[in-house]
Amino acid sequence: MTISELLRGLDVTKKTGPLDVEIKGIAYDSRLAGKVFLFVAVRGFAADGHDYINDAISRGAVAIVTDEAAGINITEQLISNNELTHITVSDSRKALALLSAAFYGYPSNSLSLVGITGTNGKTTTSYITKSILEAWGKNAGLLGTIQYIIGGRSIDSPRTTPESLDVQKYLREMLDNNADYAVLEVSSHALMLDRVEGCSFKVAAFTNFSQDHLDFHETMEEYFSAKRKLFSHLSEDGSAVLNIDDPMLSRLARELSCNVITCGLEEGAMIRAENINVQKGLSFDVCTPEGRFRVESEFIGGFNLYNLLIAIGIAHSLGIKEEIIQKGISEARPASGRFESIAEGQEFLCIVDYAHTEDALRKVIVEARKITEGRLVTVFGCGGDRDRTKRPLMGAAASELSDVVIVTSDNPRTEEPMGIIREILQGMKKDNYTVQPDRAEAIQMAVSGAKRGDTVLVLGKGHEDYQEIQGVRYTFSDQDVLRKAIKEIIWRI
Repeated sequence: MTISELLRGLDVTKKTGPLDVEIKGIAYDSRLAGKVFLFVAVRGFAADGHDYINDAISRGAVAIVTDEAAGINITEQLISNNELTHITVSDSRKALALLSAAFYGYPSNSLSLVGITGTNGKTTTSYITKSILEAWGKNAGLLGTIQYIIGGRSIDSPRTTPESLDVQKYLREMLDNNADYAVLEVSSHALMLDRVEGCSFKVAAFTNFSQDHLDFHETMEEYFSAKRKLFSHLSEDGSAVLNIDDPMLSRLARELSCNVITCGLEEGAMIRAENINVQKGLSFDVCTPEGRFRVESEFIGGFNLYNLLIAIGIAHSLGIKEEIIQKGISEARPASGRFESIAEGQEFLCIVDYAHTEDALRKVIVEARKITEGRLVTVFGCGGDRDRTKRPLMGAAASELSDVVIVTSDNPRTEEPMGIIREILQGMKKDNYTVQPDRAEAIQMAVSGAKRGDTVLVLGKGHEDYQEIQGVRYTFSDQDVLRKAIKEIIWRI
């Protein structure tokens, strides 16, 4: 595709150099630039792509896209041979997304995209949705927090929603592998940073809304506005699927002009659950405008009821019949680190969950209490370099709802662990906590003190297999540490 063809529909403020060059690739990281590449300079949080233009050119880039606000001038020396093209745009981050969509042939126009946003539940809902689509006989790819599933391969996910260039590349690869659908977890960061610009969604779903990421969005209203942007990417015949029991999403349902499918437990929800049974999984009657049917699942916890309802709402919007929905849900399995039970023959429960917000932590503890005969022991911390205001709120929730709390490190990143812990302790309502900054030691302490009928909850990291300390990622798995600690207890017995 030529530079001229790529620029169609782009908000270009200035362009110099040849436009008929056939571009072989696009890069936003200068280290990945190659011969006859177009390099898009994007201002990031840790680095500015405009500082790496010369590096991209040295590696073979023949066209450079820069942000008007950066005030970059390519020197006469670089353009003296008339071989370098320089394009200035009003927003290089948005331009990266649109250029990428064009370069890969707008794959979302040929795939049916399902986008799922929300503070909690995106991952589980995406896995259930994928299972239903596959029960329907469809080939479905997935981009999410745990992994990217493309064709026959799975890639560990570095972030919930990839950068826009990678989104388009993966969607094209899914299409080339005969995918019919792509299920995307769409984070608020991704929406604010235009990572899904150029994508057209068949369905956009919103699971729930509560406090998180205020280090990035500053206010709850800004955070909500970011999430809401997903619905601006719906196709003309697209549908919104909303948890109407959430007050903010009930408001959104009234404001959207597209087809809206509401889910919940309250009267008035189009997709409603009744006759709920939480013994050995979740089963319930699904009430829809077309009738009623029952679903049986391996998922546990009341919060998963809403994840199942949203997935059913998505399926309903796509016209999937009830028997297919039943089959897809019965075959769906919980994602790693989502209310995951770790059993090695011990006489008490051990559960790992990704809960890293006050709302998620409360919900997980409440659900664990329902299946706990003895004491409930909660091990958790808070991530460094992230929303600090939620730390005392999570401390308050943990101490209020647990019998014993062990406060430890999560991913401290560049912060000192004890500084984070002190902010958590400010919210503690009871004197029922112990501090152990070493996460492995904290888990060992919880397991060593557990008795028959107790439940040990290890929260915050879920599927993550690392711990990030001062910019270094060390191998660390809550599941592995728990298994080792349990085996040591059993061996002693």
